[in-house]
Amino acid sequence: MDMRFAKCSYFCFLTQEGPVFIANAFQEQEGHVAPSVVKWLKGKEVDKVITGEIGSTAQRSLKEAHIQVVLIESDKFTVNAILKKIR
Repeated sequence: MDMRFAKCSYFCFLTQEGPVFIANAFQEQEGHVAPSVVKWLKGKEVDKVITGEIGSTAQRSLKEAHIQVVLIESDKFTVNAILKKIR
């Protein structure tokens, strides 16, 4: 799992059909991309994110968007392991 929130390579969405991976279109942009990422996630009706690292701008944007944050403190977790824990 990539520990970075706004600069991760992919986002994994848990849907009724199973996990869906979408490339992060904001990854290569310069500067603070967290507000744009949060707006995009909110548009996809996301209400919870699981991440390893989150900066103050991302934290503030997620709070304002009413998106819950779950922090993972170890990069040793795989996406599959996390999905098994939350199902």
